[in-house]
Amino acid sequence: MAKLLPLSALVALVLVGAAPGGARVQPRTITVMTRNLYLGANLDPILQAKSFPDALGAVATRWQLVQANDFRVRAGAIAHEIQTVRPDVVGFQELVLYRTQTPSDFLQSSARSVVLDYKAELQHALRARKLGYHFVGVDTNTDAELPSGSPATMDIRLTVRNGLLVKNGVRIRNVRIGNFRASDPVIPGLVTATRGWVSADATVGGRTFRVIVTHLESFKPAAVAEAQSLELIDGPARTRLPVVLLGDLNSRPDGSTTKSYANFIGAGFTDAWAQAYPGRPGLTCCHGEDLRIVGGPFTERIDYVLTRGRVRALRGGITGEAPSSRLGGLWPSDHGGLWMTLRLPG
Repeated sequence: MAKLLPLSALVALVLVGAAPGGARVQPRTITVMTRNLYLGANLDPILQAKSFPDALGAVATRWQLVQANDFRVRAGAIAHEIQTVRPDVVGFQELVLYRTQTPSDFLQSSARSVVLDYKAELQHALRARKLGYHFVGVDTNTDAELPSGSPATMDIRLTVRNGLLVKNGVRIRNVRIGNFRASDPVIPGLVTATRGWVSADATVGGRTFRVIVTHLESFKPAAVAEAQSLELIDGPARTRLPVVLLGDLNSRPDGSTTKSYANFIGAGFTDAWAQAYPGRPGLTCCHGEDLRIVGGPFTERIDYVLTRGRVRALRGGITGEAPSSRLGGLWPSDHGGLWMTLRLPG
């Protein structure tokens, strides 16, 4: 007959996280983060220009603002957030790449000279702090180029991306990258707003889950973003694994913007922030487009950690809203970062 352990010994095993025989019980919690990095400028003045020369003039002023909202500085603030939170995985939106060509050839060829790569700047900032993280997947979404200035002096090419960053030691497999079929021709024949996603199956502490990072459309009509949410539900989120979705959904919980949030909740997802902090607003957006200006607090919630599959939200927080998060006179981004610690099912 097996010898029963006394109650005091069982309690001790639970407290130290060990199992009979000396084997440690694997941890069941993960910490995740979603972070919109900001293009560096609001593109609406380009899209709303009344003439082609006005649009080219708006490109020039937008480029000046991108440079003023220096991501080389802001990358340090983002790395500091990661150093503080120590997430297992981070989903980035607007992980952009800027390339230029001088003089302008009015789009006869694609600009190739890299002048600002958010991914490379983040990697440099993480290495400077000796933080062990690496990108496992980066997609390519909107890739648009326009002449800058009137008369044009250079061409500026913007490539918008999502990226999945993981802590060294997290086991990753089944990395997938995709673009949504639903898209928005914001400048017909010249610029199409394309969105996408990155997914991977991650294992932490012996528990495997699927993590997905995405960024849904922000331009109208709302039907584009709503269609993208359904594509994601029927695509990378279709799995028997627990799912953790990290994203800027451009959808308020009250449905006043799009029904994308409601689509995810209707498909069985749980809002991690609302689960951990019912009744607290959890606002994540937005500072003004000029990150040098202090401005006021956030006013809306559009950045989320959503879960499915008996995942429980334990705690979390929002970064990048307090003035103490500013670095070099700049906010880290126009959005705040959202992190959550989750308990995975056994």
